[in-house]
Amino acid sequence: MRSLAVLICCLSIAGCTTAGAIFSGSDPAPASAPELGAAATSNLQTRSLGIYLETMQALIDGDTMLQAEVFRNASEAAALAPTTTNRLRLALALATPGHPATNPLEAQRQLAELLAAADALLPEERILATIHLQEVEERLILDTAAQQQQQRSAAEFSQLSADSAERLQATQEENRRLRDELAEAQEKLEAITSIERSIRERDGAPGIP
Repeated sequence: MRSLAVLICCLSIAGCTTAGAIFSGSDPAPASAPELGAAATSNLQTRSLGIYLETMQALIDGDTMLQAEVFRNASEAAALAPTTTNRLRLALALATPGHPATNPLEAQRQLAELLAAADALLPEERILATIHLQEVEERLILDTAAQQQQQRSAAEFSQLSADSAERLQATQEENRRLRDELAEAQEKLEAITSIERSIRERDGAPGIP
């Protein structure tokens, strides 16, 4: 759902840009393109959002083998040719949840580096990077809160276990004490009964059956 929202947002931005150019009667290429030269203009035009969206969609919906292949391709491309496109593709792959190689902490670092470079990203790319940076930061906050809650729960459980063990030990010791007292009382009662029987027998009294 988030990927779909991102896609709609980005397409809306691209559509507004194109629509403005159509209504003004001008070419839809960026106004600054003539100043960049033919090579730079071509580079800007080929750096579309499609490669990012396709990568994220494959990591979300693909099976384990496809996820591994897509992430490996993104990682190798960024290592062999660390262009802005390849670096952003890898950063978004790291930020995408639902596959084994997802890494919110590393995605946060890489996205922040890309956003810190003033002119490294196109406007659409900057929006995409910003959205996913905010998402991974929220995930990290939630993960930290969950870990803290787990630690508190573990500590409480450990304390409850210790208290239960202590109460059990106290109960067992109390039971042993009561058994010892009962055995001692029975011994005393048997001794008294034996003495009484001996006295009656000595005095000729009838014995107790």
